Amino acid sequence: MLGGSDTNGALPSQSQPSVNRMQVGPTRSVVSRRNVGPPLPLSFTLPASLCRSAYGEKSLEAFISFYLPKINASATNWDGKEIVGMVPALSTQDEALRLAISAIGTVALSKQTNDPDLARHGRILYGRALMETRRAIASASRSRSTAVLAIPRVMALFEILFGEEANSGNQANSWLSHAEGEMALIVARGPEAYNDDDAHSLFANARYRPLIAAVRTRKRTVLNEEQWKTLPWRGRVKTPNDSLLDIMAAIPEILERVDRWGNLSSGSREDEARDLETSAKCWTLHFQLQDWLTANEHEIHTPVTTTPTPITFPTFEVACLTTRYWVTSLLLYAALDTASGVPPDDPSYTHPNRPHPRQFARLITRSTKYFFRPDFGATGATSIAFPLGNTMLYMQRNPIVDAAYIAIVKRAWNDPDLPSAIKSFLNSLRLSVSPRSSPEPDDD
Repeated sequence: MLGGSDTNGALPSQSQPSVNRMQVGPTRSVVSRRNVGPPLPLSFTLPASLCRSAYGEKSLEAFISFYLPKINASATNWDGKEIVGMVPALSTQDEALRLAISAIGTVALSKQTNDPDLARHGRILYGRALMETRRAIASASRSRSTAVLAIPRVMALFEILFGEEANSGNQANSWLSHAEGEMALIVARGPEAYNDDDAHSLFANARYRPLIAAVRTRKRTVLNEEQWKTLPWRGRVKTPNDSLLDIMAAIPEILERVDRWGNLSSGSREDEARDLETSAKCWTLHFQLQDWLTANEHEIHTPVTTTPTPITFPTFEVACLTTRYWVTSLLLYAALDTASGVPPDDPSYTHPNRPHPRQFARLITRSTKYFFRPDFGATGATSIAFPLGNTMLYMQRNPIVDAAYIAIVKRAWNDPDLPSAIKSFLNSLRLSVSPRSSPEPDDD
């Protein structure tokens, strides 16, 4: 539990002694945890630079409890373990990362204490972190450190949890800028730079966010090049998540080729030829995805019913891998429908020769309530944001057909335990992506 806060809202003196009640930072390699079987309880060591005062400790506790209320492996995924395990420890290596973590912890503490002074101080720290990050990137030595590689992830999380202008696409665009910054830092190092355990773990888990950004902008990504799928794994065995992201890396190029938001081609000879070529690429990915499913069937959850009822999962990590598979399938088969001339308002649920995108969209809506559970904190809602955002865009094509499934999202959306910050970010994401108004959860 957190101790008492200053009743005047003033920050505790930085010279105050700190009692290390909570441990943050891995006592064993994050990479080794990615490759073990049964999940083990997480254990952490608090970095000295973040334990210099009672305020510093409380702000870090507030961040961890907001992002991950239950500090155990069953309530989080790979990213969550890395955020609370590796990133705080890396902050001792670079001032920019330390400031970014302090900023997010301070604003999280302000939420717990309803202290506006803390919120303002947290945003000041965030501004300082941005300036220090520019200095770090401009430095030849600092820019190649593992600690600097972690900065965009923390700053992107700040935008999700505490960003402003939720009634426009600006908050989501700020998040996107950090994802693109993370991509730039990754590429600048080259694929050979990720053999060190910490660097490899950061890279393996970081790929998902730049891929989300590439899907959002519908632009092909360098992460789809063979060297980026092989060199960082020299001497390593890929996890099911690693191999799934290899397939997902090809999706942005597919979307770039059918960037019509489900509308059919003009019928010109050039468009017809392009759609035929795109269909061939989609079928290639289809067979890769089927091979992945065959090899990893035991790693994901398959509901036994198709009714519009909420889904539960055996563990949070299984839920994350499953929904990543579902959203990859949704994007792939929706693109294949477009390239194959299937009308965007087509009401069908099955295809005779391939999976139908609607079945995956419906599965994702049924998962929403599970990810919004309070014990998953911000980790749950941020994990489902990308699958859910693409699902709502797909269901925009024929909302009447999917009305019962959209209703599941609305009920979960109106849950009072869902943090308002998550609602704001999801709404900003919708406004930043959709070319026209998509189905929006409301209060009805």
